[in-house]
Amino acid sequence: MLTANGYFKQPLPLDPLGIWTSRNLLLFENKSVTARSMVVNAVVAAREWLFAQVVNTTKSSPTQTGNETPPTNPDVIYCNTDAAWSVSRRAGLGWCFKNAAHGVYSEGSRAIDHISSPLMAEALAMREAMQEAKRTSLLSVWFRTDSQELARAINSKSYPVELFGVLMDIELLSSSFSFVFISFIGREHNCVADSLVKSAL
Repeated sequence: MLTANGYFKQPLPLDPLGIWTSRNLLLFENKSVTARSMVVNAVVAAREWLFAQVVNTTKSSPTQTGNETPPTNPDVIYCNTDAAWSVSRRAGLGWCFKNAAHGVYSEGSRAIDHISSPLMAEALAMREAMQEAKRTSLLSVWFRTDSQELARAINSKSYPVELFGVLMDIELLSSSFSFVFISFIGREHNCVADSLVKSAL
């Protein structure tokens, strides 16, 4: 549901039927529906949908996320992500993959425009890294970001409205791995990804 500070405690379904109904009322009956009533109706419908879901509490997920240290696994690939954002709404995204034995063995970066905030840029960098990991068939990955706010939002599943779509993509991509862990890493340990985003801008 949507809390007072604008965060979703749980992902809610979209309400295209409500929007379509309001459109038809305006077009065919010349009756306008206020934005407030549309939101209220959408929240009511979403709550009904949530209560109707059957939650299987016994099912365990192979995905692990958190800020604590994950179990030691020699097969885990480490992926550091970073982003840089400018007031022109241009962002540089960067990511690098490495393992304990051989260090950095794969990296990537890109620049994109029309990005709303630094936090959105960080979220997009994480999504790009996950998509790359999926493309290269990695199975066990520990993703690390130097944005505490992003790591906290992903692990608590309290998604800011602005990031809702991107973080839902990240949640879905997480199910592609047999093991996935997402945590915060200090900027001083994220030098490679940081240099990648600066060169991308």
